[in-house]
Amino acid sequence: MLEIQFVKQKRTVKAEAGETIRETAIRNKLSVYPHIFKILNCRGRGLCHSCAVEVVSGNTEPRNDVEDQQLAGRLTKNPKLRLACQVKVSDNLVVKTHV
Repeated sequence: MLEIQFVKQKRTVKAEAGETIRETAIRNKLSVYPHIFKILNCRGRGLCHSCAVEVVSGNTEPRNDVEDQQLAGRLTKNPKLRLACQVKVSDNLVVKTHV
């Protein structure tokens, strides 16, 4: 089993290979959504950018077209941004939520 360390929540949780960061967080009762977006979000379909996280360390697949489109304006400031609903876990990760 893999692990994801959520820096701001100061928790490390177990993740199954192939599940998304968002799915892992929800299963472990952690929120990747800031503020009102805990209620108002696209439920993991990649239609919004409210689940943006910074992948501090660990290997992930390259960004997909959905992420490129949703994060286009923010990637110049922080190229490590990813959408938690799109990143499938395949390595131990360290992530910062609410970025």
